Amino acid sequence: MHATQHNKPSATRAQTPVTVSLQHPAHTAQTDVTPHVRHRPSRTWLGLCMVGLVAFGSVVSFLPRPTPAFAPSRVQPQQMLINGAAQAGGNLLAAGELGHLFVSQDAGRQWNEAAVSPQRGSTLTQVFFANRALGLAVGHDNWILRSEDAGQSWKEANFDSEAGSALMSVWGNTAGPFFAVGSFGGFLESTDLGKTWQKRDTGLGDRHLYGVAGAGPRQMMLVGEGGLVARSTDEGQSWTRLEDFYNGSLFGLIALSSDNWLVYGMRGKVFRSQDFGQSWQPVNSGTQLALYGGTLTHDGRVVLVGEGGVVTVSADGGETFTLLHDGGGASLSSVAETADGQLMLTGQQGIALEKQPMTIEKPSTTPSNH
Repeated sequence: MHATQHNKPSATRAQTPVTVSLQHPAHTAQTDVTPHVRHRPSRTWLGLCMVGLVAFGSVVSFLPRPTPAFAPSRVQPQQMLINGAAQAGGNLLAAGELGHLFVSQDAGRQWNEAAVSPQRGSTLTQVFFANRALGLAVGHDNWILRSEDAGQSWKEANFDSEAGSALMSVWGNTAGPFFAVGSFGGFLESTDLGKTWQKRDTGLGDRHLYGVAGAGPRQMMLVGEGGLVARSTDEGQSWTRLEDFYNGSLFGLIALSSDNWLVYGMRGKVFRSQDFGQSWQPVNSGTQLALYGGTLTHDGRVVLVGEGGVVTVSADGGETFTLLHDGGGASLSSVAETADGQLMLTGQQGIALEKQPMTIEKPSTTPSNH
């Protein structure tokens, strides 16, 4: 825009003579005066200038602009709560608050946000893959998402904003059926590989259900609030509650085989069964902090994580555990193994990667917490 240059008035200006004629006071005094007139810009010209400026600004606003020097903002999984973790072939998946799902194709070094349609913004609690491509994610408002491309994109399969409940765990065989469990005894089943879901009554009451898993052709088990443990021998069609052996909540379970199971929960409690839940034996986990998540690695190690960042590992099928990290940090909610053998830990501070110890010694002097 060009600046307007105002010319200063000249130092010498021609003066117009003034003639005054004085008469008798009874007569009207007549004065012939030719005053100096200061010329001002016309209001019309001012209006035209304003219109021109507005038009010029409008044109400039639509001109192409250079790419900014800084990268566009993006959501970072390390800066939010991540609740669930899973491996899908060579991909790693992480599910967290506000409906965010992240996928990594390089063993967790870089993360990209997966496409979610529609994005409800409800917190996701767990992600599970039945095979290398087919995955399910569950969360609040009975939200269920489904992926067929190893977690790159997700489509909604179920949502109920009026339910006022959350789904906490999901599991199923490659050929189905799939099951999702959650708060207030919530239990949903899908018989079409997760595309549609129906509510089911398990007959177990309204206690919160925190974990579900299966092993073998038909054996399944679930755990929940107040020491609830139930099993099914007909692929989840009917459930039998087992006799109580612990009065605290159990947050997860791992099927080592059709007969060998581990359950874990509050106060670091871990119990082991070798007869599909007929009997349970307490196991010293090495901690009294709550255990929220666990996984079974490709070489048979059991890794449990939980409150305060605790990590405890068993190399003998859950008979003994070695404490790797005690409390004092941010809590961990889940753990998964990466393609290169690392542990992917998720929780209050997002995602962290940690190399697995090469050897694990059996604890000898750790005091029992049972």
